[in-house]
Amino acid sequence: MTDTKVIQVIVADYDTPATAGQDGGTGSQGPQGSPAETHYDSGDCKTKCDTNPTNGGQGGVGGEGRPGSTGAKGRSGPVSIFNLMTIEGNLSIEVSGGDGQDGGKGGAGGPGGPGGSAGNNASPCTAASSGPQGPGGRGGDGGNAGDGGSGPNVTVYYQHVSGDITQSPSTGKPGQPGQGGPGGQGSPAGMGGSNGRTGNPGTAPTITVQQIG
Repeated sequence: MTDTKVIQVIVADYDTPATAGQDGGTGSQGPQGSPAETHYDSGDCKTKCDTNPTNGGQGGVGGEGRPGSTGAKGRSGPVSIFNLMTIEGNLSIEVSGGDGQDGGKGGAGGPGGPGGSAGNNASPCTAASSGPQGPGGRGGDGGNAGDGGSGPNVTVYYQHVSGDITQSPSTGKPGQPGQGGPGGQGSPAGMGGSNGRTGNPGTAPTITVQQIG
């Protein structure tokens, strides 16, 4: 079995995505309904209802989620020079630029505010109801994907290689776009945020192999 000497210049990728956006806050409470109005009828010796109380108003709109951060560009590869002597066997050169960072996720939209309380009632009027929950806030947009990093520039000098020389260059890939945050709960529910934009690949690595001596 032929031995293979491997030269690797692989740039490390990011372990975590970019910072996610903050969630939106809860909407304000709706206004309270108007109170009941009554009067005392001395002729009947009874209290009579002039105006029933009104229902509470709808709650306020939930806050919009903040957008996620844009992913960082992939880490750039170094300039590397290798001076080899005689290699009995194969030589494999593996070179790769760093991948871009994933975009941050958008923050969730805030829930709609609680409905306002019913107007105060008085007998014999008919009681009112609390208002409906407010609309949910829109989710924040996802962060854009980071571009791939610049590829390494690698030069290999050798005197003799008895086997094959294989070059395996790999371009740094863009990160993943951040997902848009979900819309907040409410009546109606908020719309979700848009996903971030895609990134661009990095520049290709350069490998130069030259025999000397």
